[in-house]
Amino acid sequence: MKKSVFKSGLVAAIAVVMMSCTTTANAQTGNTKYIYGQDGTNTTVYTLNEDGKTLTRKLKYEYKHDENGQVIEKKAYRWDAYRELWKPSYLLTVTPGAYETKLNYAEWNVKESAFNNKQQSIYRKDNNINLLVDTQNKK
Repeated sequence: MKKSVFKSGLVAAIAVVMMSCTTTANAQTGNTKYIYGQDGTNTTVYTLNEDGKTLTRKLKYEYKHDENGQVIEKKAYRWDAYRELWKPSYLLTVTPGAYETKLNYAEWNVKESAFNNKQQSIYRKDNNINLLVDTQNKK
């Protein structure tokens, strides 16, 4: 039970950090109002226009979950208003293990039409499933 609660807490903490980073990076002004729409495993982020009645698409997130309901993949898209389509932005994958959790981040490469420039962070746990402070980052 303790192991399950810790893993859920770790995944939730990682998700909060990821969401706060993307929200901070995309905040344009302090007056911008964001509207979140959820549909199953997708979340779409809109901004409320100045007229207060219409919305503009900004971001879309697609999530994949494992059999325990934990997030194992987050794929982000940005709205291209000119072409009126969603363009891939980045892919974040979570690989839980017995004593470590691997977090892989990859950005979308338009020329190759693939996610690359991968970066990996490894979060280690001790025998009591306590998160250790050190992380290992790989490119």
